[in-house]
Amino acid sequence: MSLKLQLDGEAWSAVLADLARALGKEGTPLRLCLIGSAACLFGGMDGRTSADLDIWKPASDYDRGELKAAAEKAGLLFDPKQTLEPDRPYLQLVEPGLTQLGAFEPVFIERIGRLHLCRPPVENLIAAKLIRADPKDLGDIQFLVSRYRPDLQRVREIIAKFNPQARERASENLVYLDVLET
Repeated sequence: MSLKLQLDGEAWSAVLADLARALGKEGTPLRLCLIGSAACLFGGMDGRTSADLDIWKPASDYDRGELKAAAEKAGLLFDPKQTLEPDRPYLQLVEPGLTQLGAFEPVFIERIGRLHLCRPPVENLIAAKLIRADPKDLGDIQFLVSRYRPDLQRVREIIAKFNPQARERASENLVYLDVLET
């Protein structure tokens, strides 16, 4: 049985430093908007790990060829669509579709060389996690609420603007926010 590689926030920080080195010092900055587990990984959530970092394409700015070459040089898979390798972390490019985040201004996380990292506001991340609401998502939501004290009414407003299918699923799962508010 093969175990899938899982990295914590510290390990991902080291991987991103390798990615920044692979990009080199010359050239324009690359902005990656990290979604999914990133706010938990880099926010210090105990025990949170991930084999991938999800990059929200609409709020990111990079040259695909340059990022792909640097990712591969740093030992990462880049945007795999068919198969994963159980011992290699990867960068996954995500576009609107199954994943919904709503409109937002990215929040700066940090700069590593030419690599500029940002994420959506916590309210948008919570709204997105309420669409699927699997046990890992619910743990993430609980952490995000306790760590960042987001505006939960804003989460509801974001969900109200999702496409109909995502809005319905997230609205059904708002009960989890109600529990956290009490």
